[in-house]
Amino acid sequence: MKKITSLLVLMFLVVSVAYADKPLQFIFSEDISYDDNIYSTKDDKKSSAISSSQLFAKYSGNIPNSGLKIGANANIGYNAYSEEPAKNDYMNAGAGLNIGNSKFSLDEKFLYTADPATSELTERAKRINNTASFRFKTSLEKMFSIGFLVSDIFDKYIDDEYKSLNRNRINAGAQLYYNVSPKTSFYFAYLFSNIKYEDNENYDSTGNSFSLGVNGNVTKKVKGTAQISYDTRSYDKDIEGMDNDFGIFGYLLSLTYEPTSKDSLLLKGERKMEESTFANNRYYISTEVGLEYKHKIQQKWTLGLLASYENIGYPETVENLNRTDDLIKVKPSIEYKFKDYLFASIWYQFKNKASNYESVEYSDNKVGIQMKLCF
Repeated sequence: MKKITSLLVLMFLVVSVAYADKPLQFIFSEDISYDDNIYSTKDDKKSSAISSSQLFAKYSGNIPNSGLKIGANANIGYNAYSEEPAKNDYMNAGAGLNIGNSKFSLDEKFLYTADPATSELTERAKRINNTASFRFKTSLEKMFSIGFLVSDIFDKYIDDEYKSLNRNRINAGAQLYYNVSPKTSFYFAYLFSNIKYEDNENYDSTGNSFSLGVNGNVTKKVKGTAQISYDTRSYDKDIEGMDNDFGIFGYLLSLTYEPTSKDSLLLKGERKMEESTFANNRYYISTEVGLEYKHKIQQKWTLGLLASYENIGYPETVENLNRTDDLIKVKPSIEYKFKDYLFASIWYQFKNKASNYESVEYSDNKVGIQMKLCF
């Protein structure tokens, strides 16, 4: 992983110097908000004013005489709280690099953040994530084509008290495509995964996923991905009272519908297995669906609405309950474009978590205003 990261960074520096005339964009945003329940608790709620300052940089260009495109991005930000700043303030940062063409891509993504209070694993813990991936696909012009995917995902927590959550996931898979057109493909895919924990062998596991889907232009006005799958997982260590082998039917949706030039509707959904450290559960099943609607008014105003629902189910009985959580989120917003480079928006977000495990229930209201400058 370190060798791959070093190679990608070196390639980016070389190309950036050689072709510095390619597009380079910066975005600065300032988000001032008020949250009435920053710890996502049912009782004894704590509120806070929050300032989130973020700087983004994005670069894209072509490498001459190669047929390759290169893209890079980076961001850094600071999040300040009026409630217990020493505990809640944190920095975030990220960087990414992509090199590829119509047949293959090589990606590297780095993230430094702090898990939010609603995280499954921890309330507020600094974490590093590094994801490297390689994708290859043969020509889309033929009726049938094949693809390959390899990725490495590494999560490391900065504080020693969370070191049992440090883990590395390796994925490897292949796809068989039936290309209806250069823009539309049906596919069958297989993916193998292996998860290893740095200091917690009880959670080491292997997984297999078999999926069928369609990708590209589903209809004239709908594009994206729709997929169904069957996923299995087996843990390396047998532990009494915990599931060691299991499987679920899952799905993945990411479909955009654009009936007019001023309207867009995004449908997203996913059913998957996630790692868990709740009681004697090594995993939970997440079933989620969401909608995001945007409507432009006279080229200056944009109305937005985001709504999502997620069910989280834990298979093992705890206190005579099979814990199940239901999370609802609604976020309306309105944006105004002063200039092509200057935007302002006002938004409100409501979240509610209901559960048969009462200690995790909460409701949360958050309202904010954001200014965004592009240069």
